Amino acid sequence: MRRYFFFALLSSLLFACTSQDVKIDAKQSQAHYKLGLEFAQLSLFKNALEEFDLAIKFNPEDAKVYRKKGILLFGMKKYEDAKNNFQKTIMLDPNDVQAQINLGMVHYTSGNKTEALKSWEHAVRLNPDDNDSKALNNIGNIYKTNNDLPKAIEYYQKAITYEPANSTYLNNLGDSYRLTGDLDKAEETLLRSLEVDTNGMLTHFNLGILYQTEGNFNKAIDSFQKSLNINPSYTEAYYQLATTHLKTNNKESAKQSLEKGLQADPGNLRFQELYNKVLAS
Repeated sequence: MRRYFFFALLSSLLFACTSQDVKIDAKQSQAHYKLGLEFAQLSLFKNALEEFDLAIKFNPEDAKVYRKKGILLFGMKKYEDAKNNFQKTIMLDPNDVQAQINLGMVHYTSGNKTEALKSWEHAVRLNPDDNDSKALNNIGNIYKTNNDLPKAIEYYQKAITYEPANSTYLNNLGDSYRLTGDLDKAEETLLRSLEVDTNGMLTHFNLGILYQTEGNFNKAIDSFQKSLNINPSYTEAYYQLATTHLKTNNKESAKQSLEKGLQADPGNLRFQELYNKVLAS
């Protein structure tokens, strides 16, 4: 609490300087910027935004302030305001790779995958020698969503060249191999992901789908159960676990899986329909 009052007092003192005509003052701008970062760390987002605005008032040409403000607005789900700040960052500093990546995230979250792809591909082109693994992985995600699996695999592989031990990238690559039908390479890559992060919930789930595809139902059941042990709220795993139990003629276990899934998501019609079929069989 004392720390908050200290920041509030410091903020009021700095704000007093704005009552007169404001001139470019990089030092004063930096003071407000740092205070904004402190407020953001304390989850005092309104105060942080006020400080970033004051930092911009004292130095409107400082690109990084707009980027930080954009990140804060994005976290607050104010996507249009976030987009405007990232665009302002890029206008001031066209080589700001992170701003391009952030702008892509705004587009992607807003459902505009085409513009997201443009932003991320541009970010990668800005400096090919940089570690652009996040942008490369994001590009791979879009191609995977569009079912362009060769392109998705290409970009996941590029991301992994920068971060070979990134479990998320390995999981994405492994699942893409599965979707192409290359199950051996898929299993090898997914297991590599689990070597990095044994609690990779989605990786356990994707392995379950792979084993289910192979007809290795015991392994599939084990993988789905592991994913649920990590995240009991991941309802799709209950559904896949139930369908796998049904393939082994274990109706009671299938029924129990569906009941747990319905407890987590009572309004899920897909679960209810399968549950009714199991009861009627």
